[in-house]
Amino acid sequence: MKQSSDTEIDGLLSEQAAGWFVRLVANDLSARERREYLAWLKASSRNVEALLDIYRYHGYGRKAKLHMRASPDSDDPGENVIPFGPRGMTVVHQQTRQLKRRRARQMKFAAAIAGVLFTFVAAWTVKVTYFDKRIATGPGQWDRAMLSDGSVLRIGPNTRLRWALDDNRRTIVLSEGEAVFEVAKDPNRPFIVTTHVGDVRAVGTEFGVSLMNASTAVVTVAHGKVAVSRHDDNRVTEIQHAAVAELIEDQQIVLSAGSAQPVKQVDASRELQWATGYYEFRGETVREAIEQFNRRNRLKVVMSDPAIGAIAMPFTTVKLDDPETFVLMLAARPDVQVAYESANVIRLLPE
Repeated sequence: MKQSSDTEIDGLLSEQAAGWFVRLVANDLSARERREYLAWLKASSRNVEALLDIYRYHGYGRKAKLHMRASPDSDDPGENVIPFGPRGMTVVHQQTRQLKRRRARQMKFAAAIAGVLFTFVAAWTVKVTYFDKRIATGPGQWDRAMLSDGSVLRIGPNTRLRWALDDNRRTIVLSEGEAVFEVAKDPNRPFIVTTHVGDVRAVGTEFGVSLMNASTAVVTVAHGKVAVSRHDDNRVTEIQHAAVAELIEDQQIVLSAGSAQPVKQVDASRELQWATGYYEFRGETVREAIEQFNRRNRLKVVMSDPAIGAIAMPFTTVKLDDPETFVLMLAARPDVQVAYESANVIRLLPE
């Protein structure tokens, strides 16, 4: 009977320890809750051992920290001291093999509880991270989000967008910047990206939309098929009746408020490479390279001589959030020198 009672008590302690463990790892205890945690920890060496068991189970080993400081306002220096008996007097080190086996079963039970609680915490974190309905990025910032339908958004710098999903459609409003959309297939709910220039409609595909300025948008399709319309064309209701154009893989269109350029063939993987944070230059001019950097960073590169802009870039891959390395690469040339005008401006000068 006593053995059964001990098992129930140890099970309860393990459950309590699992709860504290999750809260400590999440680091979301208030000052009052930290005092409650410390009181629980000091109440019994069995509490300490139960918590240490969970730490060890999850791989913390000797680095396990019991977070024994309640608050910086504590006046009693002994308040944060947990009494331990002499070595060999603790529960774990002095119980029989039967108790150790029981402890092992309790560890599995506590680990299961901790796993469930971790799942809950992780699900909450994923909800906040991936299902928030609005995202904004600043200069030099890239982001990524997953929608509840499984679609993935890869978002570039200086971008503002929001979304709404219902039973009939999935709508993304892109106010500024650029994004690549990996659309989960759902024939019953079209995926529509709307901008102040026009709309792009898809069902299951991958494409990118870049707002170059207040009146120009570039649409590039990597896979699948999209329909593009302007706002004055009553929007797109069916993909077979695009008001402006239909695009398939490796096609691109530049859409303006009053017109649209002809659809052209492109290497979509390269056109959308900016979404990775890198860009592979293949002989573009310095002027074109500067445009790539200046669109996405706070630090701007300016030229004092148009002749510098005509220089062909070497074949190289650069990080789009690192214009300084790009500038230093140019400074290695004998005909270009660099001047830092301010914290946000670098000027390229002829030698």
